[in-house]
Amino acid sequence: MCGRYSLKLDLAEVVKRFGLKPPPFSWKPSFNIPPGARVPVVCAGGLRLMKWGFLPAWSSAPGPGTRPLPLFSAGNTLERKYSEEGAPEAAPLPQKEGFINARAEGIASRPAFRSAFYRSRCIVPADAFYEWHSAAGVRTPHRFELREGGLFGMAGVYEEKSETFAVITTAASALVRAVHHRMPVMLEPRHEPLWLDPKFRDSETLLPLLRAYDSSLMRAFRVSDVVNDPANDSPDCAKPLEA
Repeated sequence: MCGRYSLKLDLAEVVKRFGLKPPPFSWKPSFNIPPGARVPVVCAGGLRLMKWGFLPAWSSAPGPGTRPLPLFSAGNTLERKYSEEGAPEAAPLPQKEGFINARAEGIASRPAFRSAFYRSRCIVPADAFYEWHSAAGVRTPHRFELREGGLFGMAGVYEEKSETFAVITTAASALVRAVHHRMPVMLEPRHEPLWLDPKFRDSETLLPLLRAYDSSLMRAFRVSDVVNDPANDSPDCAKPLEA
């Protein structure tokens, strides 16, 4: 899953990393981005602000700035089937926020994401993501970054009508698996232009891109429980916890 991530660098760094034009909006960097936040997302046309919580066009979702409708009633089996990768238990995702994650497995045929996979793919800039390890009823947060630091792009899909997006997840790499069995898809930079091209719709080429990132190029460390509360947004969220 991916239920929380970080983008502590400013938009100028995002623009430079992804080769974009400066966007017509401002945005404050964050160490602790939760579902429901409006964040910078890279689309074929450039950088846009979108809400994290994908609402398919057929959900009859209202436009941005209004209260979205839930896709399914509470406890509905379809809700569990298509949104089983919700946010960490420490901060569960309300149904009204839509789908924060889309599984790579079956994304090309799953009703909620099929159209977006072929027509509106995006990249979510990040410098880290968080996962929680559960043992003996205790949940401990860990931060995952590139070994050399800096920005990377998580594969995503978005919906134009509702201006919402979801992060695509896949089976975890060896590094992440020690904490959680799922992780966001971190695209290799050489694959990013292809992923963003809305005219390219060959699933046999696109689906293999949705794989776990090389563990040798990443690092992970335990962080403070302050990150459990999305209201906490400070450098303390990203500091390694001393043993």
